[in-house]
Amino acid sequence: MLGAEVYLKGRYWEVDLLRGIGITMMVVSNFVTDLWLFLNYSGHRTFWFAFAVTTASIFVFTSGLSFWISYSRTVKRNPQPYRKYFRRFIKLFGLGMLITLATSLLPGKMTIHFGILHFLGVATLLAIPFHRFGRKNLFWAFFFLLSYSLVRNLHDGLFLLPLGITPEDYFAPDYFPIFPWFGVYLLGMTAGSVFYPTGERKARLPTPENPLVHLVTFAGRHTLAIYLLHQPVLVALLRLIHGPIPGLPI
Repeated sequence: MLGAEVYLKGRYWEVDLLRGIGITMMVVSNFVTDLWLFLNYSGHRTFWFAFAVTTASIFVFTSGLSFWISYSRTVKRNPQPYRKYFRRFIKLFGLGMLITLATSLLPGKMTIHFGILHFLGVATLLAIPFHRFGRKNLFWAFFFLLSYSLVRNLHDGLFLLPLGITPEDYFAPDYFPIFPWFGVYLLGMTAGSVFYPTGERKARLPTPENPLVHLVTFAGRHTLAIYLLHQPVLVALLRLIHGPIPGLPI
């Protein structure tokens, strides 16, 4: 076992491992979604739905945990670190809008109006005032999670999609509204306040000498690139194996 201090400076292997598990599961989940959307696969729907929700929860939870660590460190050096997180918002939300543009060119109900990147961009700004609550974010988390049961029954135009209020019979292959997903994000921040109260790990945690752990943590350090590239790769793989895919102009 290697000491934690030999891992990449400023990063914790266990956080990258959790994020790597999340992005790996997301690739699998999205591949199954592609089979469902394009090739009419319909097997084990309950299992794959539960798998998708678990995948998204791991990914969003870890994002909240990472935000806590990053913001706690940054605010110690700069009491007003808003510029850094506004830039992060612009980056993530901007990439999300590019995905909106690209998916709007696809046939059918394939447009991603407020997907994971849109959500993570907004959550980056929304989380700043919640940092002060520390462990009390647990209560705010349940507020966002439980409020979803009310919001989901409301319907309006597309401009309220970020809140979870959708048009009637709305569908998108990637949709992460603030209600309930910011609640999961806050659960990650709550965990951060417990295990990384000042942005630093409370106890030494040795790094496993396991090739699989190193591979998954590597994926965890490159989740954005994997997210942006995996769908074109999956679709190309389907095209190579299956031949022409109904509904896709390639």
